[in-house]
Amino acid sequence: MASIGTRPKGVDQEARSAVTRLFDDTRRRLVETGTRNRLIHVNRANTRGNVLNIVNEHSDDVHALLSGGKTMRFFALGKDKVEDSGEVVLANVIGQRSEEDRRTDSWLETRLGPDALQKKLLKIAREAQTAEEESGVNVLYLAMGFLTWYEDKASSLPREAPLVLLPVELVRNARTSTFDLRVRDEDALTNLPLQQRLRDDFGIELPELEIEEDWKPSDYFTEVQQVTRSRERWKLDPDAMQLGFFSFSKLLMYRDLAIEAWPDDALAAHALTRGLLYEGFEPEEPLFTSNDKLDEVLPPEKLFHVVDADASQAKVIEEVRSGRNLVVQGPPGTGKSQTITNIIAAAAKEGKRVLFLAEKMAALTVVNDRLVKVGLRDICLELHSRSANKKAVLGELARTLSQASVVPGVPGAPTALREGRDRLSSLAEALHRPIGATGETAYSVLGRQSQFIGKGMSPPTLEVESLHSMSRQQEIDLLATIEEYGALLAEEGRTASHPFEGTGNLHLQPVDLARLTISLTEAQVAVTSLAKSLRMPVDALALPNTAAFDVVAPLADVLGSVPK
Repeated sequence: MASIGTRPKGVDQEARSAVTRLFDDTRRRLVETGTRNRLIHVNRANTRGNVLNIVNEHSDDVHALLSGGKTMRFFALGKDKVEDSGEVVLANVIGQRSEEDRRTDSWLETRLGPDALQKKLLKIAREAQTAEEESGVNVLYLAMGFLTWYEDKASSLPREAPLVLLPVELVRNARTSTFDLRVRDEDALTNLPLQQRLRDDFGIELPELEIEEDWKPSDYFTEVQQVTRSRERWKLDPDAMQLGFFSFSKLLMYRDLAIEAWPDDALAAHALTRGLLYEGFEPEEPLFTSNDKLDEVLPPEKLFHVVDADASQAKVIEEVRSGRNLVVQGPPGTGKSQTITNIIAAAAKEGKRVLFLAEKMAALTVVNDRLVKVGLRDICLELHSRSANKKAVLGELARTLSQASVVPGVPGAPTALREGRDRLSSLAEALHRPIGATGETAYSVLGRQSQFIGKGMSPPTLEVESLHSMSRQQEIDLLATIEEYGALLAEEGRTASHPFEGTGNLHLQPVDLARLTISLTEAQVAVTSLAKSLRMPVDALALPNTAAFDVVAPLADVLGSVPK
């Protein structure tokens, strides 16, 4: 794989042009610069969504208070309708403060009533928390300053777009049980989609946001007015503010995928890009075959697993360690996060760097927690959620640098692991060892027994010696005989009711049949005589009248005990 910054040989201009067109088309689909994007157009008159308009405030003053570490509260100027004993009572909160106090105090005024304000804040706070828990990215901002612009000279529909977005969070006030506003330890942003739209449609380069020590939002608004003053009817409201949700993730991807932003055609000429888009990949011999025994191919001294891994996971880990590109798929619960944890740990051991990306923050958190749990916190740098701000990143770097002088303990040879593996391997070998010429193993026999139990049947009692010497063909023949017998039973009915039940010889000749008549006649006479002989002692002993061979032996025992 070619390293970043070098252009491999063989990348012709036609291929590069094809890649550029593909990237440009993909980038256009990534960024929504239409008016449906709230960063392009915000209908501030519509307050039914999860937005809160701030009124009677100045952007510079609010920014100074929030950036100075202060928490601001919301002030309800409006009135609510309250039901009281069937009568409607108007509750009105009016600020009796001077203009100067209202500009510099820690209150943010809104036109909502007290109840409506708290409901709105609760809804916004919950949605912000859910979004951050799912994606690890904050999308709640206090928008400062709105540019009113028109799509063309003939348009009569004004568009409004925010210019400065301050990352904030709503925190519950323990004393009042209401929500207050606090700035997050992140940099303020300008409107990146608006920058793109104005550049594409009007050739206007919206300035970048360069925040210095004494920076004020009005400084940026002055720059924006300079570049937009030639546009008729366009105007800027520097003190318009709105609390709402804004997302920049797709636009940042848009910028990262710009071919010209990478030095020396590093993106267009990268081996992975070429392989995925137009060259394809050369087939590689499998690292493992179906006949390989992993215990022999991967002895304990070659493994580096910090969490448990089964055979399939071990193969994936070794594929990645060997530098191969692969896709691993599996439903939830199949151990993907465990495999990623082992891959990251093995790469770190070999001096490599790993960037782990995921759409959901839960996936990042699970892997990070696993690495921390096994003592590898010092190799991890969190760049999502609240850990993505500069202060936290610098703190983590300082902590890990201080740990660099610590000499880690070096584990000894994996003797115990090898011995445990060998014991388990010997057990597995015994379970799969053939039993004589039967074609069966202990494992397959146990499986058959489990089938009987699973079907609710009692396991059959069979002679072990016969089974041990029975071949697979003999078993097949015996099963065929049993199936035939079962078919006859189904056709003829229960054997106890059959007149020839117990008969064994089914191939009698005419002479045998003649002899059978005499034998049966003699047997009938003998049975009749026996029945008469049995009836006398049975009647004498007042026993139940039964005529069966089963009573002969007990009756003979009783008669033998009677004195003569």
